[in-house]
Amino acid sequence: MAKIIKFPTPQEQKMKKAADELQESYDTVQAASEECVAMTQDMLSYMEHQIQDGVLSEWPIFNGMEFRDETFPESRDMFVLVNIFNAMLNRYLGMPHDLHKEMDKLFIKIKKTAEQNEKLREKMEQMEIFFDPDFDINGDDDDNN
Repeated sequence: MAKIIKFPTPQEQKMKKAADELQESYDTVQAASEECVAMTQDMLSYMEHQIQDGVLSEWPIFNGMEFRDETFPESRDMFVLVNIFNAMLNRYLGMPHDLHKEMDKLFIKIKKTAEQNEKLREKMEQMEIFFDPDFDINGDDDDNN
């Protein structure tokens, strides 16, 4: 007896194509996500080097910053920054991230604060402030004591 080959129906072909496309999309998103994480880790290493090795500032006070031990506040700050950086990369690629809503709120808050600071600066520039002491300043008196 001859072997009968079952050919897929048009519906089965569509389902197979959709599954293949879905897997390809998943693989693409997964690869893009891994690239964002790698870039973020590289950015952390770069910032560490720039700050701790005195590249950005000659002040040695910054050389002791600890970015990888969560018991230090600068480490917790850096954790937030690199995750925001990662969320930014995800947004650019059109991939949703849990931090996007918080980043949008923070953007609005920062813009509002900057506007308030600019208005305050302009107001301060318009003010004339004079120091008029209630006493005389005579440098010769200092030598007599």
